[in-house]
Amino acid sequence: MNRLVTTVILASLSLPVLALPQTVTGVAYPQEIYYLRDLRFYSAQTLFDLLRHIPGVSVGFQPDGQAEIQLHGLDSRYLTILVNGQPLLGGGTNNVRATREIPASLVERIEIDRNARADIHLGGAPAGTINVILQTADGAEFVGAGLGGQNLSSRLAFATRLIEGNHSLRLSGEQRLNRNEMEGDVRSAAIDDRWHGYDRSLNRDLLLSYNHKLNQRHDLQLYALQLKSSEEQRYHGVYPLNRISTLTVQDLGAADTERQADKLTQRFGMNLRLRWKSFALRSWVTAEQYDQDIEMEQSLPDQVEQTQQIDDSRYAIGWQLQELQDEHRWSAGLNFEQKKRVHGSLTDTVLISSNEPSGLPYNYDIKQNLMSAFLLDRWRLTRNTEFEAGIHLYSYEVSLDSQSDTGSSGIATDTHWLPTFHLMHRFAPGKRLRLSMSQNTREPELTDRVPYRFQQQNIVWQGNDDLNPELISNINLGYEQNFHERNSPLADRNSGFVLRAFQRIINNAIYQRMTAAADNSGQIELTPANYPGNAVLRGGELDVEFYPGSRDMRVDIGGGIYSSQIQATTELDTSPQLPNQPQYMARLGFHHHPIPQLRYGGHWLLQGPSKQLLPVGEQYTERKTTRLQRLDLYAEYQWNQRWHSLISINLTPGMVPWQQQGDIRQYRDIEPVWQINLIGTY
Repeated sequence: MNRLVTTVILASLSLPVLALPQTVTGVAYPQEIYYLRDLRFYSAQTLFDLLRHIPGVSVGFQPDGQAEIQLHGLDSRYLTILVNGQPLLGGGTNNVRATREIPASLVERIEIDRNARADIHLGGAPAGTINVILQTADGAEFVGAGLGGQNLSSRLAFATRLIEGNHSLRLSGEQRLNRNEMEGDVRSAAIDDRWHGYDRSLNRDLLLSYNHKLNQRHDLQLYALQLKSSEEQRYHGVYPLNRISTLTVQDLGAADTERQADKLTQRFGMNLRLRWKSFALRSWVTAEQYDQDIEMEQSLPDQVEQTQQIDDSRYAIGWQLQELQDEHRWSAGLNFEQKKRVHGSLTDTVLISSNEPSGLPYNYDIKQNLMSAFLLDRWRLTRNTEFEAGIHLYSYEVSLDSQSDTGSSGIATDTHWLPTFHLMHRFAPGKRLRLSMSQNTREPELTDRVPYRFQQQNIVWQGNDDLNPELISNINLGYEQNFHERNSPLADRNSGFVLRAFQRIINNAIYQRMTAAADNSGQIELTPANYPGNAVLRGGELDVEFYPGSRDMRVDIGGGIYSSQIQATTELDTSPQLPNQPQYMARLGFHHHPIPQLRYGGHWLLQGPSKQLLPVGEQYTERKTTRLQRLDLYAEYQWNQRWHSLISINLTPGMVPWQQQGDIRQYRDIEPVWQINLIGTY
């Protein structure tokens, strides 16, 4: 078995570079599947490195300049990232955290649904759903090592099969150390000064996979995943737009701040698949624990400390029954889930950062029980037309057991019915038109619903147990054409293009409401609330892949335009765009395989500017983020049948990136980042 797997891998390395997969053709919904072997060329270390090279993916920027993965140009809060079909714990910043902590070496493939589906977790997400499938016990064995800049980061990864045959057991792991020194300058009418920063993260990750084939049609999969990270960040100088601070107002003085975080995710999962002639049954069990400890300290201008401890746990069990034959192929499923969070803080001061504004100094114990079910039917209307209609139902209750209260109390309970419709029509072989319509919800953060109240100087933070979920209506229209289509949908990896147009209407949008205290005390109250108006996002994307006269070279071209508007009401007298939404995106990639041992290529991305409305002082202010260019170059060389090496460099051509708020403009110098990796299969 070892020789067979190694032979398959080496054979794939010696083939010409293959285009990324087109949309799956055998179903009405627009799903895409991307394999690690097609995305590994840029020395990808994390899931983030893989995703940012996928067609139709934009890279948005949060207020502190940290990059986030986006679909349809929407903020990452509207994106759902699943691991083996289930989300990771971790709160509102989970999507950004998960993409940067999941090692690329543990990924087998990535499934992307750009619109909702009734049969995925909670029906999917408004921006889309990214399902990361981890390596199974049948995966290849390898060992790899890497070095990189800016300050000699390192990486060690391995995978070995402990047991083979019908009872396969595989252990894989990785240790990744990243160091990064940052600097820039701040300019305004009152000041022109420099700032310096240091960022260090150490990740240790393990994946234990077990496969057991009960017979030719039934199989059992078990996995245990551990993601452990330790982070340290230090900043010195004048950097008012992304510093941690005790107030929401800007401070143009020098500051010394430090942030340390330890995070641990432990998950156990089981998937049982049973197949008969006409039906298939899949059941799963997931148990997960997430622990986070954060310490933030400011020595200038004031000596302030803050600690935050989060203990999350989740248990889920569910099943899906699917019909495999007949014109109407229905499926149904049921899922039960319990999520719990215990939050503790040992200080009485609020430190705010642009990236994680949570962590208020109060203790609480909050629990959510959720039941979800779906029913859908797929059938063929004509020989060339597929249709799918489904409904996803979920009901939840949220309760609080706070140490500041006398006992438990209910916070929220609700039930949602979310419809989905997908239509696909084939005009000719390789030419398809797809139409998708659906509804989604985005639930408030658990911490936003805790009825707390905390005051620091003239700022009052308070929760809102009357928050309602956001309701999002989605519509997608897409046209796909393959120049050389194959018979198998998963082998449909030839040149072609995909054109998408989409719209998202967001009702009951959650924002940070800023009001003056009713007692005329001069206090400003910040409360998460539902916006009385709605927001609309519209956009279009085009992705083209072709071979310019030779199968040894491939060219990828893509781009997108995005436009959004939040309705003006008495709360906001302007109509701003959605937060972190870029105005446009363009990409260009090329891959050349001149000889069997060598391939090289590059990927250029141009990201448009974005804006975000933030409460500052007694009014809202707009923070702008500059456009950004990124150029990734790589070269891979096959030394022999077992060993190959990858060299990559990341460049940021063009102007120096900056953020602006009022008359303050903060710049960040960007240095090239290189990576060298040596990988051996056995």
